[in-house]
Amino acid sequence: MEVRRQLRTRQLMFLRRTGTGDPALTPFVVSLLIGVLFLASPSFAGWKVTGANNVYYTDDAALFSATRRLSRNQDPTQPVIDSLLANQGDDVVFEPMAHLMKSFSLMGRPTELGVRGQGFVFTNNTRFNHGSLSVEASHNLTSTTALLIRYFFGPDLFLGKNEVRPIEESEGNSPQVKNEELTTNYWAGGLAQQIPGVDDLRLILFGRYGLRDYDQPFRQRDTRFWTIGTHVEWAPTQKIELALGYHYERGLADGRKQPELQDDISYFNHFVTGEFEYAITERLRLEMGLHYEFNGWTTGIQGDERKGQHENVIQGDMAFRYRVNEVLQVTAGFQRSHRKESFEKGLKNLNTWLGARLAF
Repeated sequence: MEVRRQLRTRQLMFLRRTGTGDPALTPFVVSLLIGVLFLASPSFAGWKVTGANNVYYTDDAALFSATRRLSRNQDPTQPVIDSLLANQGDDVVFEPMAHLMKSFSLMGRPTELGVRGQGFVFTNNTRFNHGSLSVEASHNLTSTTALLIRYFFGPDLFLGKNEVRPIEESEGNSPQVKNEELTTNYWAGGLAQQIPGVDDLRLILFGRYGLRDYDQPFRQRDTRFWTIGTHVEWAPTQKIELALGYHYERGLADGRKQPELQDDISYFNHFVTGEFEYAITERLRLEMGLHYEFNGWTTGIQGDERKGQHENVIQGDMAFRYRVNEVLQVTAGFQRSHRKESFEKGLKNLNTWLGARLAF
């Protein structure tokens, strides 16, 4: 655990020295600075730089991040959301993003390397501002098999004010409510295989390992998790693209064996997703997705409200993307999610957005 704390401290010190002081903008600024250096150096010719900004309306600022990352290529289990954290009001959220990508040959095989910085800046609920930084790579092992690697770092994500429930609660005292924050690191990898005889069908075997580290007084929630899964991507026609995915994940909280709180967020998770893309015209595309998640809580702590309970999450999204020219693309979309723990009332979240992307 101490090694994890030291790693997290060094990461945060680096990002804060190179950033703006705002956790939402720091990863974006780091990526932007790297991009400027690449573009200014002739030795880095060939890097592709993409910048984007989306503007969202959300009806619940506290649920926004978990809803946005519920997809097969993001972080669908991020993180446990207690009902006390929800219903924080609507907001307008800005999402600046910078993505740098380089294609080159490694050992005679095509290889791609990318760096992505992303921020979410809330207009009213600024305490929820946060960002992330990720590094991705793909390498063709053969003409039909590729190795995929990704590292993700998301520091200081504020979840809200949550209740601290000690094992031995004092009668007559009001519940303690503290700020809950966490930092996520995960490492993901996969093998992508073109199916023989079907040029437009690809099977991906996927796995990841990650850490979620909570600030005091919620360190009992510090979690190690691992994921295995498979994705299928298929383009049956020139206009249609389909994708299916399934993940199984297991998460183990550090405080499950020597608890100080009535709180163990250890879980097993099933995640199923389907995606559909259709080229309406040469410039206009429709994208749709449907996602389902089941969390089974495995706590054995007496008094823990999750003991013997579970959670269901279902989410749908739709977006239109219009390519104005080779440089500019504009987007409009919406998504709606519903999450329900078996011992709580359901939580709903609606997000709509407009955005633009520039590629150089």
